[in-house]
Amino acid sequence: MEKATSLIDFIKDEFVPAPKKIPERVKKELTLDLEDTFCPFCGHPLEYHYLSNARPLITIKYDISLRVVHKRCVNEECIACISNRNFYNPSLNLYVLPKKTYATDVVLLIGHLIQQEHYTEEEVVKYLLEEHGITISQPSVNNYKRTALALGEALIMGNEEKIKSGLDGLPVRVYSIDGLSSNKSKTLFVIRELISGTVLGSALLDKHDADIIHDFMEAVFQKFGEPDYIVGDGERGLIGAARKYYSHIPFQYCHRHFLDNMGKALMEDLYKSLKKK
Repeated sequence: MEKATSLIDFIKDEFVPAPKKIPERVKKELTLDLEDTFCPFCGHPLEYHYLSNARPLITIKYDISLRVVHKRCVNEECIACISNRNFYNPSLNLYVLPKKTYATDVVLLIGHLIQQEHYTEEEVVKYLLEEHGITISQPSVNNYKRTALALGEALIMGNEEKIKSGLDGLPVRVYSIDGLSSNKSKTLFVIRELISGTVLGSALLDKHDADIIHDFMEAVFQKFGEPDYIVGDGERGLIGAARKYYSHIPFQYCHRHFLDNMGKALMEDLYKSLKKK
């Protein structure tokens, strides 16, 4: 058994964690070719047209300088030739959004961090830098958050019947309603079913009063059915909407939000002091 005359060597005297080492990015120069050799409209062989200028593309792992091969049909009787249709690798549209620097994997990660993990925009900026070496500004995160929101809504629309079927199989429905990420003008609200983890709807609201939040809730409830229980944070508009329009549904204050708010109230000065260090 080890003996000691003091506990000083066993006590941590520095409460601010050391800065994380930012991961190094992998840089690539890629030329995206088109494997198809025949026009899909007329079957005539495609001919090389041009190679695009390099454009930056940031994925979770790579910083890519991307150039894209464009081909065209030269059959003058083909609608593709008449309309000057260019052909390029279809994966470009799957993984790269028009006029966007960050690929869809980064966009979806931003959406996940904000909608599922409750990160603020500033926390997303820090996470992407520390965990993946990705440099992005807070206004850009706000922009891509909206893009992720649109992609999420499209996914919900495309899977509406499957989502309904999954909800029908649950013993009870518990809907969580959160105001997740806010800038000076709008707040992102998300409704998810807690047992399955399924996101049912999201919206950027410029007002947080009971009537506006009710309109959002009612649109989701009309589509997927009312819940047996509602869980939410301390947002006054949400509580007002629940009491005014859904008094027949039990409302539970989210424990995580309760503890977060209590921590801020009791330890706000310590938290600000640690952030300055």
